[in-house]
Amino acid sequence: MKRFYIIAISFLVIACNTKNDDQKKLDFVEYDFHFETGSNEMPYNFSSHLDTISTTVDRRAWEFAKIGNIERMHEVWDTKESIEIELTQEQRESFDLYKAMDAIDYILNEAEEHQIVIINEAHQMPQHRIFTTRLLEGLKRRGFKHLGMEGYYNTPQADSIMQANGYPILDSGYFTQEPQFGNLIRTAYDMGFNIFGYESSGHANGKEREINQARNIESYLKRYPNEKILIHCGFDHVYEGAMPNDSMGWGKAMAGRLTEFTGIDPLTISQTIYSEKGDRDHENSYYQITDVEIPSVFANQSGELFGQQRKKSSRDLPPMGTFRYDIAVFHPRSKKYDRPQWMVYGDRKEVELSFVEENIQCPCLVLAYKKGEKVGKAVPYDVQETDDKKVTLVLDESDFEIVILNQKNKALKAEFN
Repeated sequence: MKRFYIIAISFLVIACNTKNDDQKKLDFVEYDFHFETGSNEMPYNFSSHLDTISTTVDRRAWEFAKIGNIERMHEVWDTKESIEIELTQEQRESFDLYKAMDAIDYILNEAEEHQIVIINEAHQMPQHRIFTTRLLEGLKRRGFKHLGMEGYYNTPQADSIMQANGYPILDSGYFTQEPQFGNLIRTAYDMGFNIFGYESSGHANGKEREINQARNIESYLKRYPNEKILIHCGFDHVYEGAMPNDSMGWGKAMAGRLTEFTGIDPLTISQTIYSEKGDRDHENSYYQITDVEIPSVFANQSGELFGQQRKKSSRDLPPMGTFRYDIAVFHPRSKKYDRPQWMVYGDRKEVELSFVEENIQCPCLVLAYKKGEKVGKAVPYDVQETDDKKVTLVLDESDFEIVILNQKNKALKAEFN
């Protein structure tokens, strides 16, 4: 258990340029703050710590994503990427035959005729979690009642923890500690979705994992026959059919196994191919020549979608096999790294906070907790790191409790209405 003591202080000036035009003085009280987690690891780390620890590229990128540092996340992830092959003129002209359409509208229309929708994410990309969150309302209107999460294990204990709290907590999983993943879960709870975990445990290899995941979803379907389910998975688990060259020894990914076991043809959606990287040279060659303002799909005059199967490149494993997905989403690039524009939607707005007069040494982590959720136990609604006591959060119209924590384990806490 990590404990930090909040120093008593009279007020904090918060300048909010969107939620309220006036500066507000926030009163502080002494508060025994601690992260309620059974792990010895900190759920959120300072950049200076992440720059020095010995860990994998993936883990470092995930950690930067958890504190909302999208620029550093991309910088780290790019170190494992290669330069994409430039398109030929013929390929460019062929792509010009496809026009961008609103991805949310397109997916919701297609979902009408499906019992199962499976959408993937890149684990370092909060943008993908936000997109799934934005689909929830429309899917709910179309009869979807259940949300299956790779981020949770398939255990009765995990299910009971989720249902008992009614909001995401730090101890529920690792990826779900990222604020936008937490907000996906939070939004689903609020809309009345039944949330269940389907992750495998105790598998000996990747093939067993894919089979176990599909079996877990199959078992859940037997409890709710004919009801509609959304599955949020990672990376290649979304693929139907046989994987290329028996990639990774899977034979089939989770989505392909699910069809094999149930006979149900899911609507499969990939977000991971056509998304930004830190360096454009690392982006998919077709994505490099696009600049969409909203999440989009590309269709030709016949209604055929572009990118339903990965293009052949030096990084694909031949033969291509039959692996596929139904829809490829092209995501907009971040217009600025302070807070990317794709974070602002619905009633979510940028809120500028300044605490330059306060007696606390930075760098600091600023954590926003929804009022009514236990501070330190819940997954924060937003997290940002600051060196200059100024930060921009993205919040909805709810009431919040703001915690400011520095590396010396001193903290400030105030209510923000």
